[in-house]
Amino acid sequence: MRAALHTILLVGAAVALPVATLRATDASVRDAIALAVAQRFGAASGAQVVVGELRSDALDVEGLVAVPDPGARTGQAAQFTLRAGNRRVGLAVAHVTVSVPHVRTTAPVDRDTAVTAEAVTEQDGEVAGVRFEPLPRLDEVIGAHARRPLAVGEVLSQAVVVVPDAVRAGDEVKVVARVGALEAWGVGRASGSGRVGDVVRITRGGARGLQRARVLSPGVVQVLLEQPQEIR
Repeated sequence: MRAALHTILLVGAAVALPVATLRATDASVRDAIALAVAQRFGAASGAQVVVGELRSDALDVEGLVAVPDPGARTGQAAQFTLRAGNRRVGLAVAHVTVSVPHVRTTAPVDRDTAVTAEAVTEQDGEVAGVRFEPLPRLDEVIGAHARRPLAVGEVLSQAVVVVPDAVRAGDEVKVVARVGALEAWGVGRASGSGRVGDVVRITRGGARGLQRARVLSPGVVQVLLEQPQEIR
């Protein structure tokens, strides 16, 4: 059986190429989308991503990367720009389901009211209708103020509660550097703000320039060493 052909216009000439050389497989697009969404929820979140119904016109290229639209949400059709390096190679629309540890309300919370421990509970399961971004932990939402009235059963996200940064630009921070079983502590200063799990840049007296560090808890960061010998 002859391979199906698809005609494209290339430098003014009609060129016939096999369809298989033009379009990426659904599997490669799904993998790119799943990776992109998991990364948006945070490497430490343990998010489980399932890509359901999919429509895509992506070219068949190596290094396919999916970039979700800013308003994309879980549990509904979301659009992704597909790229390879600096090239845009297509679009995809996919229904994405995410299961991840999260916090839900167990009692109503009024707008501008602080969330209490009695009004929330931790769960691990599917979250619907939330943006592709890290979800606050229990210790982050307790005491945080609601941006709007919250009903029972709502997933708490940055869109509905005001979660303060664990580290703010200009703060003095405790800095830990770890290599295997070795651990060293020091003091630095944050040049950016972030929540727990975010990567910020810091300055340290014993190191030149800015260094990348992950926020571990309020006022505490772990420097991300590129080479083990930098620990000091």
